[in-house]
Amino acid sequence: MVVQPITPIYDISYYRLLNNNLLSRNNIGMAQRLSNKAKAAKSVRDKRYAMTADRRKKKAENQKKRRAAKKRGVNLKGKDYDHKTRKFTSVKNNRGSFGNGTKKERKK
Repeated sequence: MVVQPITPIYDISYYRLLNNNLLSRNNIGMAQRLSNKAKAAKSVRDKRYAMTADRRKKKAENQKKRRAAKKRGVNLKGKDYDHKTRKFTSVKNNRGSFGNGTKKERKK
C-alpha cells in the first residue's frame, strides 16, 4: 500500500521558492516590507550613504582588487573584499563581522 502525502511536494517547493523570492535582496522589492513612502525614503538615505567619500573610496578599492584577482584566476564566488583584513572573505563573515555582529564596530 502506497501512502500519498497530504500536501503534494510541488506545493511545498513552490511556497519555499515564493518565500525565498520575497526575502531576496536581488528582487525588485526589499527584504523589509515597507510602504511606498518608506521605500522611497530608504532609497534616498541609502544613495546618500553610498555616495559619501569613504564609501566611494571603498567601492573603488573593492573593484580594483576584484578585477586584479579575477585576472589572476582567483575564484571569488560568494566572496567580498574585507577592508579591515585586506583580503577576500565570505559575504557572511564580512557583513556580520566574523560572528561578532555590526554593533560592536560602530564608533561612538
